[in-house]
Amino acid sequence: MKQILRKAIALILAVTAVLFPLAQMATLIRTTDSAKLASSIETADTNSVVIKAAIEKHYDGDGWNFEPRTSDGVHITPQGDGMHLKGHPDEAFFVFEKTAALEFTAEFDAGWTYNSKYSYFFGNDSEAAEVKKLADGSVKFTYRVKKGAKIAVTELTAACVNATADALPRLDISIDCDFESVTKDEWVNAKISLQLGTKTFASGNYNGSGKVKGRGNSSWGYDKKPYSIKLDEKASLLDIPKTKKYAIVASYTDSTLMRNYITYKAYQDLIGIDYVPKCEFVDVYLNGRYNGIYILVERISIEKNKINIAEADEDNITGGYLIEKNVHGRVNYKKDQVFDCPYQANQVKDYFVLEEPEIEDTELRREVLQYLNVYMQRVHNSVMGFSSEQYTEYIDEDSWVDFVIVQEISKNIDGNLKTSCWMYKERDDNKLYMTALWDFDLAYGIVNWSNADEERNDATDCPGSGTYEDFMIINSSCPWIKKLYQQDEFRELLTERYTCYRTTVIEELRSLIPEQAAYLAKAEDANYKLWKKNFSLGVANLQTWLNGRLEWLDEVWLIEN
Repeated sequence: MKQILRKAIALILAVTAVLFPLAQMATLIRTTDSAKLASSIETADTNSVVIKAAIEKHYDGDGWNFEPRTSDGVHITPQGDGMHLKGHPDEAFFVFEKTAALEFTAEFDAGWTYNSKYSYFFGNDSEAAEVKKLADGSVKFTYRVKKGAKIAVTELTAACVNATADALPRLDISIDCDFESVTKDEWVNAKISLQLGTKTFASGNYNGSGKVKGRGNSSWGYDKKPYSIKLDEKASLLDIPKTKKYAIVASYTDSTLMRNYITYKAYQDLIGIDYVPKCEFVDVYLNGRYNGIYILVERISIEKNKINIAEADEDNITGGYLIEKNVHGRVNYKKDQVFDCPYQANQVKDYFVLEEPEIEDTELRREVLQYLNVYMQRVHNSVMGFSSEQYTEYIDEDSWVDFVIVQEISKNIDGNLKTSCWMYKERDDNKLYMTALWDFDLAYGIVNWSNADEERNDATDCPGSGTYEDFMIINSSCPWIKKLYQQDEFRELLTERYTCYRTTVIEELRSLIPEQAAYLAKAEDANYKLWKKNFSLGVANLQTWLNGRLEWLDEVWLIEN
C-alpha cells in the first residue's frame, strides 16, 4: 500500500509540475481539468520528505503562507484576503478552516508576458481557480476555498507564475572566412559582440575581439555546431565572472535546449562539488546569420572564480592539476598531455588528460605525467582494495558523492568516468576531487541506451538509459564507482546527501524546467524553423522522465524519518 500511495503522490507531483496548458476564453483564463489525482486519493504517505519539508516551510501554526514561485520579470501583489490560508496540515493534505478567497495580481516588466502553458495554479480544481488577464496586461489569480475542504500539499507548492521574454541576448561572432572552414584545431580571429535582450544583466552589452574554433566530440559532427571562444581581454558576459574562456553549446540533440542549463543552474549550491560552470541562453548569429539558441557558458579552467587552486610548477609537482577523463579517439596524442588510466572500461583504451597547467618544458612535462601515472595507480589500488591504503586517503568523499548523485539523477551516459568528467588534485594533497559538472546533452532519458554493462561500455549492448529504473554509472563498467558504492561509509553519506538535496537543489532542478520553457517560448519559434526540433514535446518528455526517475531513486536512497 505504501508503494502505491507513494506512486500516487509522485503522479501528483508530475501533474503539478506545470506542464498543463491554460485554456483562454476572451480575457478569462481557466486552468484545465486534465487531471484530478488529488481528489481521488483518500490517504497519503505522511513520511514523504518533500511534503514534510513543504509543511515546515509554509505552515506557521495558524495557516499556510502561500508563496507561488515566480520567474524573472514577474511581480506578485496580494489582493483581498491576502496570501495566508487559515487551516492545518493533515498528512499529505491541507485542511481549510475558513471560507475565503486567495487572491493576488501578477504584473510583468517591460518585454515580459504571462505564459499560461508553463504556469500552474490549482489545475486539479478548475471551478475554484480563476486566472483572469486584465486590460493593463497584468493577470489576476483567484482561488476560492471552503471551510472543511482539503487539498494536496503538492497543489499548494506547485503554483508558479512564469513569463516569456520578448528577446534573448544576441551574441554575434564575425570572422573573415566562412564558418564552414572553421575547425577544432586552429583558432580564428573574430569580432564578438553581445546585446542584451529582455532579461537584465549588470554586465551590460559587450563589444570586443578574440578568437573562435570548433569544439566537442560527437557534437561537432552535427549541423548546428558548438564553438569555443577566447576573448583578447577578460570580460564578464551576462554576469558570468570575468574570464577570457567561453563556449557556446549547441544542444543539438536536446529539443528542450535546457538539459545542460538546468543542470548547471540547479547545482550551483552543492555541498561537495565546489565549482559548477555558469551559463545563460543566447541567440547566436554567425557572420550575421541566425544559427539558433545556444548556451553561453564559461569554459572549465584553473582561475580564481572557477577552480581556484595553485598550479603545479617545477618546484612542486604534487599539484595543482586539472584533469579530464577521456578515451582513445577523443584525445590528440600530439597536443594533449595524456597519461594512462589504470583500468579499461570502454571498447577503446581509457586515458586521463592533464588539461592545466599546460607544460612547455619537455622534461618537466615528462616528469609530471610520470608522477600522475603513479598517483592514479595509487588511487586505483586504494579504491579497489589492492593496497593497505584506504580509499578515503585518495578520494574526496564529499565531491564524489555529489558526482554520483548528479550523474544518477540524470542517468548521464557520459557520466561514468568515460569522457567529459573533470577532477583536480591540489598541491600537497593526496585526494582526488570531482569538479565542474559538464555535458548533459545525452542525459535525462534522451537516448534509449546506456553504459550499464560490467564488461565494456557500448551503445549496442547496454540498453536502458531511457528508463526510470536502475543505476547508470554505479552499474557501469567503471570499477571505481561500483567499488565506492559498495563501501558502507560512502553509501551512507550518499543517501544522507540525496535526502538533503531532495528538498533543495533537486526541487530547483524540477522547477527550472517550466520556468525556462516559458522564458524560451518566443525565441524557440525561430530555433524551430531552423532546426525542426519539437520543443513542447521535448519539455513534456523531460518533465515526465525526471519525475519517474526521482520516484525510483526515492525508493532506494531517500531516508524517511
